[in-house]
Amino acid sequence: MLGAGEAEKGTIRPDFNRSIFIDFAGARITSDAGFLLMREVNQRFGIIGSGCRHLEDDRSVYHKKHTFEQMIRQRVYQIAAGYEDCNDADHLRIDPALWLALDKGHEFGAGQSVMSRLENDILGTASGQEALDEMITRSSDALLKWKSKKRLILDVDSTKDPAHGNQENMAYNGHFGKNCFHPLFCFTSDGDGLAARLRPGSVHSAHGTLDLIKSIVIRYPKKFKLFWLRGDSAFADPYIYKYCEANRITYFIRLRENAVLTKLINPHLTRPVGRFPRSGIQVKYVDVEYQALYH
Repeated sequence: MLGAGEAEKGTIRPDFNRSIFIDFAGARITSDAGFLLMREVNQRFGIIGSGCRHLEDDRSVYHKKHTFEQMIRQRVYQIAAGYEDCNDADHLRIDPALWLALDKGHEFGAGQSVMSRLENDILGTASGQEALDEMITRSSDALLKWKSKKRLILDVDSTKDPAHGNQENMAYNGHFGKNCFHPLFCFTSDGDGLAARLRPGSVHSAHGTLDLIKSIVIRYPKKFKLFWLRGDSAFADPYIYKYCEANRITYFIRLRENAVLTKLINPHLTRPVGRFPRSGIQVKYVDVEYQALYH
């Protein structure tokens, strides 16, 4: 790495050009210079630092070699660089680019054991979840400001996060047929993350969706003139409909198939015999009247 180590033994400077030097200190070589770019983005928008204010550091002075912000930075940067496993910290902690990204000078980063305690004892708590929410929100604030759109489209969906052992809130999900967590996500129409909730594996897909939507709408009441909500049939919930209608949010939610809808749409499902026309598949829009009764 240029700019370091030229005074140490083993450095060679050719006489024909003294601005060039050869350094054989392999420990100062990095293949992950992207850590520095991630630090620049984080520092410019204050993403991780904003979330750390929710965390109270009650560790003893002997266990504060790494600050909460440095540890969270390291975990986030590692995941973003493709090192998802905490075990990767044991060899990345000596990477010179990571030292700079963590603002640790020439001190090593945290190892696997510290990263595991971070996830379980710090970020796994209620205040830790609040801190992570704040970081996601802060990052989306900067992104939405840069894109400068007048309409915010909220795409809600859930997914499975398979788990093993006897982890807290892990449960069997009949739909996925797995022991898992069942997190809920909200993205923009461009695929940018707005919010996330880690939930037990056994909850319904729409569990907690209304609170998630409310937090986003409350945060951006003046920035966006229009809000749209999109979701699959799992989110066909009358409480979600009522909230959207009361707050003038346009919603597009797929209805579950039933005998009445099938009867209404069947006459329109026929297609001409033979191949599709050269112009491509034709799309036909029809209006039907349907009202579901809730008891």
